[in-house]
This record gives sequence, structure tokens and C-alpha cells, in this order.
Amino acid sequence: MSSGPPLRWGLIGASDIAARWVLPAMRGCGDSVEFVYSSTAAWGAEYAATNSIPHATDDLARACEWPDVDAVFISSVNERHAAQTIAAAAAGKHVLCEKPMALTVADARRMVEAAERHGVALAINHHLPGADTLRAIQRLVSEGTLGTPLAVRISFAIMVGERFWAWRVEDPVGGGAVLDLTTHSVSVAQAILGTTATEASATAVRQGPWATPGDGGPLDAVMAVLRFGEVPVQTHDAYTVAHCPTSVEVIGTEASVIAAGVLAQEPAGTLWRVVGSEMTEIEVPDRRNLYAIVVDGFRAAIAGTGRPTVDGAAGLSALAGALAVAESARTGRTVTVADID
Repeated sequence: MSSGPPLRWGLIGASDIAARWVLPAMRGCGDSVEFVYSSTAAWGAEYAATNSIPHATDDLARACEWPDVDAVFISSVNERHAAQTIAAAAAGKHVLCEKPMALTVADARRMVEAAERHGVALAINHHLPGADTLRAIQRLVSEGTLGTPLAVRISFAIMVGERFWAWRVEDPVGGGAVLDLTTHSVSVAQAILGTTATEASATAVRQGPWATPGDGGPLDAVMAVLRFGEVPVQTHDAYTVAHCPTSVEVIGTEASVIAAGVLAQEPAGTLWRVVGSEMTEIEVPDRRNLYAIVVDGFRAAIAGTGRPTVDGAAGLSALAGALAVAESARTGRTVTVADID
């Protein structure tokens, strides 16, 4: 059941993520989409026609001020997220922003401050913490079923199909595995452990079939260890892995939990509780559309009856952890997350 009345949306960014996942989730929740903004008028018009959206515009100011629209979903190129979120918030629109929410912590902080100043909800489209598999892991941790957490391992290593290469493997500013995948992994660790990263050590490479020596493209595979209080969290985020499922493992003093195939856009994967050598599958009955969960939580936040899956503050800390990983990979030193700006 959806929380709060139906929303009237505008799309800022004529993106694949909006068309394939978020737009169907909005409509599935009973919401409507009134317009799409694209900086390229022809593409915006084509996108609107293809996705049955009544209006298209290439005027950002007009998009932000669009009448009879409650909220916008921002999924433009990553470097535009901050300015567009701030402009939409100033116009009184609630904002669901695609991750990464910004390219710097300073910009992310300005986004959070703008939402607070103008009294609008800000959520970040980290869909994974809403998955029931990951919520089940979080419950096991918070209830003490696993004992004291000793370590977490997260592998968001996938093979990116050629049609999705684009900015991911070509854009040296807004692309790469850290901004795209490590932000997700950090958001998952935050949700499971209920805290944020304080430091990071990492190494990263460029190893995919799209890479040539010295091409200057973004790094496409990174391994990191982040410290969450007294719990080390190991991450492997890559575009280059075709033969290994994504996974989340939490190792505790009394038991461990292993989740395979859970880091995906659809509700997928299997969960086991491990005690000694015995593995017991944990049933996960809630297999709702993960983006519908995001939209529903966002609607609840607007109505004052709940919280987003990932709010602006949690999106900011996920970004800060990921940027600390990037800085460590660049410099070869351990980086304090609080020093990232």
C-alpha cells in the first residue's frame, strides 16, 4: 500500500534509469508524470513521446517552476545533480535525486541545506537498502542475532553491458565504479550497521575491454576497506566481473549471514544464516519493486508519516565514504572521511 496521496512528478533528465525503472514505479504507485526536462530539446520531445509524458522542455527554470507538480526526479548527468536539486528546492519542489547526489561533499551539503531551508523533502535514489533481503540482514544485526559484528564484505562487481558503457566507462569526471557502485556499497553498509564510515583505504584499476593504456578514462574496478566504528567493511565494486554473483556477508561472534545475488535493480537473491558449518536459508517474502519502495518512502516523507529509504543526510555520508575511497586509491594512503569536502 502506498503512503500518502498520489504525487504529480516532473523528470529533470531524460535518462535510461527513469524510463526503465523509476517512471514505471511512479505510475505503479498511482502517481503521474507531467513533464520531462532535457537540455536537448529534440531528445526531450522524443523521450516524452516514447514514455507517454504530456510535456517536454529544455528550460530548466520553467521545469523547476512547473505548476501543479509536487516533486521532481533528477537523473541528469552526475555533475548537474547539485545545482538542479538546489534550484528545484528553491522553487518549492520535493526532490528525489539519483545517486551519486553530487560530485563533492560540499555540494551535497548545500543540497541538504537547501531542502531544509525551503521545507521540502530530499531523498537519494539508493534503492538497495529498501530490499527485504538487506532489511532482513539489518534486523539480524540490530536485534543481536549475529552477536557482535566483526566484519562486513560487500561485492558489487558486475559486468556492464555495452549499451550502458557511455558515461560509466568514458567520463573521467562523473563516471567510474566509485561514484556509480561504491556509493551504493557504502549506503548498504550504513543501513546494515546503523553508522557511517570514518576512514578508507583502497586501490583501483582500469581493466575493462573498453580500456587502453593511458586513455585517461575513469577507474572501473576498486577494492576498499572502510572502517565503521570497530567494524571493517571490505568492498569490491567493478564493471568487469561476469562470473561471480553480487554478495553481502556479515560476520558475527554468534553467527554470520550470507546473501548472494542481492545487489541488483530487481528484488533478487538468497539469504542464509550460518552457524559453524550449518547454513539455513532465511525466507524473504517481500519481493516488491525496489524503486516502488523508494517512491513509497519518499511519499511517506512528504506526508510526514515516514522516512525515505535514503534521505539527503544518508546520501551525503554515502558519497563522503565513496569519495574517501577514491582519494585513497589516488594517493595510496588511508583517508579520513571527515577530511573529504
